[in-house]
Amino acid sequence: MPTLTIEYQTDAERLVPEQAIAYVQGLNQLARTAAHGTVLAACEQLALTDGRQLLRDTLGTALQTRIDATDAAPKKSPATAARAGTPGGS
Repeated sequence: MPTLTIEYQTDAERLVPEQAIAYVQGLNQLARTAAHGTVLAACEQLALTDGRQLLRDTLGTALQTRIDATDAAPKKSPATAARAGTPGGS
């Protein structure tokens, strides 16, 4: 069986490829086992449910990463922001 090496910086990044592989494996399993004449409909339904959930999960992870980075960033006082010319500092 082929292997793949992936470099990641966070556990959230590590989970995304694992979830994507599990999703594709589920689609393949369903395609192999669905009754004749129902394969496309069954796979489309799985794509709509599990695929949508995968997208939600990765979007949620990206947003949480941004929130965490924003929370970790040093806060500037309004006076400091005004001197730096950044928005919200006037």
